[in-house]
Amino acid sequence: MVIFDDAKRNSADNDIYLSENRFEQPKEIFKSICSIIKNHNFTEKINICDVGCATGEFLYYFKSIFSQCSVTGLDVSKPMLDIAKKMIPDGNFLLANINSEQPLPRNSFDIITMTGVLGIFDDPQLAITNCLTAIKKNGIVIITNPFNTYPIDTLARYRRSDKSESAWEIGWNIHSCHTIEKIVKDTTSDAKLTWHDFQLPFPIKQKSDFMRAWTAKIENNNHALINGACQILDMKILEIYQ
Repeated sequence: MVIFDDAKRNSADNDIYLSENRFEQPKEIFKSICSIIKNHNFTEKINICDVGCATGEFLYYFKSIFSQCSVTGLDVSKPMLDIAKKMIPDGNFLLANINSEQPLPRNSFDIITMTGVLGIFDDPQLAITNCLTAIKKNGIVIITNPFNTYPIDTLARYRRSDKSESAWEIGWNIHSCHTIEKIVKDTTSDAKLTWHDFQLPFPIKQKSDFMRAWTAKIENNNHALINGACQILDMKILEIYQ
């Protein structure tokens, strides 16, 4: 299985990340991830790998918070990795697929992050297993994505009906917390899991691309994330540590 089931998904991501410079405006989710990492009080130089690093925006921000760190990024897009290398000259960047057989060396990283990637996979098991086997003892894996608190997994395909000969696209699968916990426990029985809810502190306007999430007021959440596929995105940060 490959990260992108068709080339259109890769092209769609390239269109976003290659046309926008967001290095000086870090995402709120990046700030939340770094706050979680700070709680672990790493005393030595941190060795971190960001899976699905795109142009390296998160690693760029991470280095501004943790100056004593060694960063590695993994992605399937060479054009995006080329930008990451320019922005972080001392970083190590791998053109590889986390959903293939062991793309990362075992027991190599203190931290592995994977943000907005898991929803691409119909079956998330291999990607999660690869992350867990690549961290050192006492390391942590942080996975961020929309998850379902009910024990229901949803596979999503969408097509842009306003465009002729539009292909079916992927990227918005929503796996249940139950499924993810089972995969983690089957991989490493002594792992501890903590789920962190994530809510944006400000609104995001709808864009011309209806599959780029925006916010709306829903029940007690003034800034709930939704997309053009009529999905309400319950964004969570999963922290896995041993």
